[in-house]
Formats: sequence, structure tokens, C-alpha cells
Amino acid sequence: MKKILKKSGLIEVFDENKLIKSLINVGVDYELAQKICEKIYNKIPDLIRADELWKMALKELKRYHLGFATKYNIKKAIYNLGPSGYPFERYVAKILAEYGYETIINEWVEGECSSYEIDIVAIKNGERYIVECKFHNQEGIKTDIKTVLYVFGRWVDIKVKYPYLKSWLATNTKLSEEGIKFAECKNIKIIAWKYPPNESLEKLIEEKAVYPITILLSGNKFIYRKLIENNFVIIQDLFRYKPEEISKITDIELNKIKKLIEEAKNLS
Repeated sequence: MKKILKKSGLIEVFDENKLIKSLINVGVDYELAQKICEKIYNKIPDLIRADELWKMALKELKRYHLGFATKYNIKKAIYNLGPSGYPFERYVAKILAEYGYETIINEWVEGECSSYEIDIVAIKNGERYIVECKFHNQEGIKTDIKTVLYVFGRWVDIKVKYPYLKSWLATNTKLSEEGIKFAECKNIKIIAWKYPPNESLEKLIEEKAVYPITILLSGNKFIYRKLIENNFVIIQDLFRYKPEEISKITDIELNKIKKLIEEAKNLS
């Protein structure tokens, strides 16, 4: 029986169905997913780290279709927006914009007792939200109830002056059960990994193909940083300018920009 060592330190039994499902989720058909899973299973030792298993799956996907491999990179791509949380804030704003929200980043809002710099103010259909973004750049961490309480506390102070403002928390990790329970009790809107089931972060991304620029395997940390600094945060941003213009704006070599665009076309 083969086992996987998770980032959290927990060890779980290798589940072939779980791996097959993750491959199908990026567009691989069932037959090919089974074939890849069998190939990987026969190669791995009795105990393997979760990140090593992921690398093996990514390598196999590259053999068949770069688009599949790129999509499989989504969770790690979001972590690669770091180390600071600011690029994640800009990314969340871009996602919300794709869903019809008007967004304002880093807006100061005055509460009864203090003033607060809000990560995102999101407006749609007459509803206004103050969106707080919590970014983790290490895997295996959950956003816990302390973060939810922090968001709630600011909202309580702000809504004294602005009772129409609603509270929203966006995070790139899973939310703890305590955090979910409190958020639901206090009517705090959530975007998190795997939650809520029908509007989780990954589902919002997939539905509109709002992939972060860091998902592109032909990039590197330097290229990602230069792009994000110049507001090229999602792959759609690459299609809004000519390659020559992007190269001039970002000071990235033209041939590298063209390569990124070609890869992005497989995802759009």
C-alpha cells in the first residue's frame, strides 16, 4: 500500500481515484487519466511527498498537452503570486471584474473608531462590499477563525457609518470549519479554496478562465514580477496589447512575451 506525505505532516493512503479526478478536472479524458495514474503509481515509492507526486503528474501532462499541464499548475500559481499579499489583492479584483463587479483597490474607509485601508471595494447591482484578502504563500495552511474575526471586527466598526456596506473575505487557502461556521452565522461572504462549493476560488477561476499570469509555465519569478508590477495580472491582460507594446512596457524580451501569449492561448 503506497502512501502520501502531505504538507501538513499527515500521511494518507494513495487514492488513485483522487488523482484521476484531479486530471479530469483539467480536461483530460477518463481513459488517459487512468493511463497517467497507472504510470505514476508504478513509479512512486511506498511513501512519497505530495509535492513530488504533483511534479510527476505535471511532467506526464506536459507530454500530452501543455494546456492540461498549465491548468494543473493553478494552485501553485496562486501561491507564486507572493510573497506579499498585494498581487493576490489585484488578482481577486480582476476576478471580480470578470463577474461584473466594479472594483476599487486600497480604498480608505472611515469607521466609528478608526479608519481602515480596505483591500477591495466591490460594487454590483447596487450592493457594495468591503473585501478583505488573506494570502498565504505556504501550502498546508488554513485560514482560521482569527482572520474571520478580524474581518468581522473591521466591518462592525465601519457599518456604524456605512450600514449598507457588506463584508467579504477572499483567501487562497481552505477555511477552517470554525471560520466557516462563524462566517455563515454573521453573513460574511467568502471566497476560499473549495468553499463555498459552487462559488469557490478555483471554480470562479475555471468558469471564466481568469488564470493568474503565474500559471504560465514558460515564465519565471522575474518575468512574473515585471508583468504584475505593470498590471498584467491575469492571462487576459496579455491579449489587450500587442506583444511589442507589452515588451516595451515591461522591459521583457519580445520572444519571451510571444511565448507567454502562445501558452496563454491554450487556456483562454
